[in-house]
Amino acid sequence: MLLRIYEKMLEREIKKIPRHIVVICNQLGEGFLKFAAWCRKFGVEEITVCSHSRINEDLLKGFKVRMIQNEHVEEKGGEMPTINVLAGYTGHEEILNTVRRLAEMVRRGELRPEEVDEKVFEKFLTVKTSPDIIIKAGNEVPEFLIWQGIYSELYFADIDWENFRYVDFLRILREYQRRERRYGR
Repeated sequence: MLLRIYEKMLEREIKKIPRHIVVICNQLGEGFLKFAAWCRKFGVEEITVCSHSRINEDLLKGFKVRMIQNEHVEEKGGEMPTINVLAGYTGHEEILNTVRRLAEMVRRGELRPEEVDEKVFEKFLTVKTSPDIIIKAGNEVPEFLIWQGIYSELYFADIDWENFRYVDFLRILREYQRRERRYGR
């Protein structure tokens, strides 16, 4: 009973919602489905799941899903939020692939080197939007979405997705809301 009252109190405190949340994890289960449903409830537009191992995409039925492996992207329709799944595709690989594609365009004469700026570079990234917050279990800095996540808020936690609770989700939103985003300034 007290937990439910505390959850309602936290819900009323939440005013600022991240548009894009990144989750770094090794496996997903029912706990992540609850997390995604709570994101939907609060209006989060995009969730990116980064993992070094394969994610069971059957688990994500009903959501709009983008499966990203190496440069290959497979999209499946569904309801928001959009869930990007990066399985074994690191930030280094994404940047190298982008540089190679741009170099090939320059070689073919489709692009001049001086035309390459941040906006042109970002057009070739697999995940186009920058995350507002990156949630990571443990205390290592994630090696996914290096370009996009440079100004993201980092939230380190010992998260067991099978036992992840609504109150834990609300605490993450509250922590995000308390932070002053300075975008490198």
